[in-house]
Amino acid sequence: MNLQIIRTRHPPEPHVALLLGLLREAGVQTDLESLRARLASLPKEDRLLIGLDGEHVAGFAHLRVSQDLTTGDAAEVVAILVAKAYRRRGVGRRLIAAAETWALESGRSRLVLRTDVVRTDAHAFFIALGYEEAATTLEFVRDLERVRQADRPTRPPRE
Repeated sequence: MNLQIIRTRHPPEPHVALLLGLLREAGVQTDLESLRARLASLPKEDRLLIGLDGEHVAGFAHLRVSQDLTTGDAAEVVAILVAKAYRRRGVGRRLIAAAETWALESGRSRLVLRTDVVRTDAHAFFIALGYEEAATTLEFVRDLERVRQADRPTRPPRE
């Protein structure tokens, strides 16, 4: 394996199709047009790290600067994904190392990683890299497109 990690805001078009394949392998339901739109709408500070092995995407990480009133500024790994064929071969470790470099270059001394509570393999990976569990949270989501019209506010709330 000859892994090259590129840092980009907008991946070159050939890499977008390769990213789509990796996302689909992970069960993400999207298409090329939707992925292009998502990439175009990312905040300007966001970065993608793409691990390339020749013409194959071995993995990627999506990075963001997070500004929180309660904990201060940090860099965050919004998503990290390694292709099944490349797992346990150092790709994730290299992506996290590149994320740490980006965080420091961005003036952030903390890097935050979040993972689903059932992803015990990811927990063990992050702990092995020296990360510590910092919080246990739940995420609540409401699909506003599915909310009945009657449930929607009729006018914006007053400030």
